[in-house]
Amino acid sequence: MAKSKPTQMPPQAEKAMGGSESLEAQAAPKPLVEAELAILAGESAPTLEPPAAVTEAEAFGAWSGNKQINALWTINQNRNSWVSVVGVGWKKLSNVSDSGNVALTMLSAHARQLNRIVVYRDEADGMIHEMYVW
Repeated sequence: MAKSKPTQMPPQAEKAMGGSESLEAQAAPKPLVEAELAILAGESAPTLEPPAAVTEAEAFGAWSGNKQINALWTINQNRNSWVSVVGVGWKKLSNVSDSGNVALTMLSAHARQLNRIVVYRDEADGMIHEMYVW
């Protein structure tokens, strides 16, 4: 059986060979849309509020036990992960270190996936700094 060669070139190659747009122009990044710019500016967070919002002046460090996580939210930003705790609302995971944030995110995902009981410690900053999953 005789092998045949392709008779047409891919669209990008055709433009590069004789078209007005070069390969470099095709490879250039596309401009970001408004939503992407807001994310890069750090203006993104979950939109739901806890049932009873607590101000920083009223907050204190405490352990909360016998809780369940029913949702996770994260984005491609450093140390920006949130969990939704049943009866409490959205809580940000500690952003003190990359490894700590990843560990808390993994524990939260495990608890959510297997519907496990969670015990966590949050501080005056309103973030979860320590967690146990049973």
